[in-house]
Amino acid sequence: MKTLGAITVIACLFTAGCGYHDRYARRDEIRRTQDEVRRANDDFRRARQEAREDILRARRDFQRDLRDAREELRRNMEEARRDFHRQFDQR
Repeated sequence: MKTLGAITVIACLFTAGCGYHDRYARRDEIRRTQDEVRRANDDFRRARQEAREDILRARRDFQRDLRDAREELRRNMEEARRDFHRQFDQR
């Protein structure tokens, strides 16, 4: 029984020791990888926010241009109507 217990203890220490040392040997590599992933995620978020701002800015510019074009068309139509009435009244 003592021999079986001793073999079990040695087997547990051996397997636990290998896993323990293997995990901590790669701790720096894991941290570096996590930092890279975190940095990439931050860059992605920043790029997404910038793209969203660019789209909103372009949308505002387009709406302003459309509003200006609509106003110019309205002014031109009023002027054309006045010219038409002026020509009609002169006859």
